[in-house]
Amino acid sequence: MKKQTNHPLSQFWDKLGKTSKKIIVSIIAVIFFIVLLFTAMTVVGGKGTNSQQTWENVEAKIVNNHKEELSKEGYENVTAELKLVIKLERENHMAPGKRTLHPGETLEEMIEDYYDYYADYYSVDIDNTSYLFKTKAEAEDFLAKIKKYDNTDYQIKTIKNLVKGESKQEDIDKIISTKKTAYEKAQAEAKAKAEAEARRKAEQRSSQSGSTNYSVAEYKAYAHDLVINTYGWSESDFDALVKLWNRESGWNPNAHNKSSGAHGIPQSLPASKMASEGADYYTNGKTQIRWGLKYIKGRYGTPSQAWAHSQRTGWY
Repeated sequence: MKKQTNHPLSQFWDKLGKTSKKIIVSIIAVIFFIVLLFTAMTVVGGKGTNSQQTWENVEAKIVNNHKEELSKEGYENVTAELKLVIKLERENHMAPGKRTLHPGETLEEMIEDYYDYYADYYSVDIDNTSYLFKTKAEAEDFLAKIKKYDNTDYQIKTIKNLVKGESKQEDIDKIISTKKTAYEKAQAEAKAKAEAEARRKAEQRSSQSGSTNYSVAEYKAYAHDLVINTYGWSESDFDALVKLWNRESGWNPNAHNKSSGAHGIPQSLPASKMASEGADYYTNGKTQIRWGLKYIKGRYGTPSQAWAHSQRTGWY
């Protein structure tokens, strides 16, 4: 039988020395490693694409859920925006799937950390402070309360701000209270100024008329005539009137209570009420008496009833 000839590659291998054989084996191993690495990268790339798709799906779910949730809480025109890190990832085709989740953290939770949620806020700037409201109706209600005490032309502006950034109720109440206090102070000052001016004019008119120089006896006689003949009250009513106005003013037309502002024989509060009986009400005792009797008639019915009330309360 003819002897079988070895395969050419086998003959070639047999002719090689040990060193050559080692070099060839090393080259084959490197090539094999490169092939394995390329295959692995292809698989990883496929998984990265899947992660990107998962990332985007979860993003969409989060945005929709948060919009619905925030709308239920009363926020108007809610929008969701990604932080710059997400924008950079997408612009540079960085695979979110390469991120490492914290222990126990879900993909949804990780994505949520990269969102800033914004809403349209309605802003009113007062005294260098911006008051933010999540609905326009709230801003309008606030402005209506402020304008009761401040005629400044404040405007409602629409701005975007991180959600849950609206002004605290205590801050809103505080500015309204501050405006109210300032308004009431200004009103009181204006009233005091007006009364002082009215008092000055009344005094001027009274001095010009020369009709204020009467004695207490003359004032009482004048009042007695009105009590009996004009109002038809009794002598006991007149006695009650004398006691009442003795206590209030001592029948002095210039008697003035600095703390309350009450003035004149009947201690009218404010003094300007007596102007209905004459422009000289501030110093003319007879003008004051006429007004005082009308006041008693309208409020208590008789001087006796007015005196009884004064006895119980200390005022009438």
